[in-house]
Amino acid sequence: MPIAPPSFQPANTVSVALFGMIVAGVIAALLWAIHHAFRANPAQARAQTSRTAVGITVWLGSLGALVASGAMPRLPFLGLPFFFGGIILVSGWLGLSRLGGHLAANVPLAALVGFQAFRLPLELILHAWVESGTIPETMTWSGKNWDIISGVTALLAVPFAQKHRAIAWAANVIGLGLLLNVMRVALLSAPLPFGWGVKPPLLVAFHLPYALIGPVCVGGALTGHLVLTRALLRRAPLT
Repeated sequence: MPIAPPSFQPANTVSVALFGMIVAGVIAALLWAIHHAFRANPAQARAQTSRTAVGITVWLGSLGALVASGAMPRLPFLGLPFFFGGIILVSGWLGLSRLGGHLAANVPLAALVGFQAFRLPLELILHAWVESGTIPETMTWSGKNWDIISGVTALLAVPFAQKHRAIAWAANVIGLGLLLNVMRVALLSAPLPFGWGVKPPLLVAFHLPYALIGPVCVGGALTGHLVLTRALLRRAPLT
């Protein structure tokens, strides 16, 4: 018999609303980047932006339906490998796709670096969720998640990233390393047999809108790092 996840303590309305604003901001940033990358052909820019918006809607709708159905706990390992595996595959595909390459070639480095700044307010919200008992302490800087450094680094690097590639590279490497750590901490904080057994366990993947942190925030950050890496590898240093 599958084991149902433990009970979940929702966060306060204000923090959830702020989280929703961050999710919307990440999606809006991606759509802006696509429109900007194709700006030389306005009709193509509108078409590509619209297709991406539809794709995001379908993707988030599919994951949301899976979460809302309550089917995940009946899957092996509570369905978390399917949930997070899908996020990594889709985000990786987008970052390495032809579209990702077009973004790398046409969006300013400063914008690609600055995109990761959303992780600063997100970490502040996660800290509030720890205090409300919604997520375990391991998921914030009080525990083993130091992703707030990524947001701060991105903000500090933005003014210099366009002309100083070393700074852009540093922000990218730091952010990617901390993102991989976030994934590790999230997995081990979940109610899995090999997890840390923290209290409360990490249950956001089973509840909306909290589950959007996976496909939008984690997935968006991963796509952003892949695109930024491609941009840094292809562009000649500025003099």
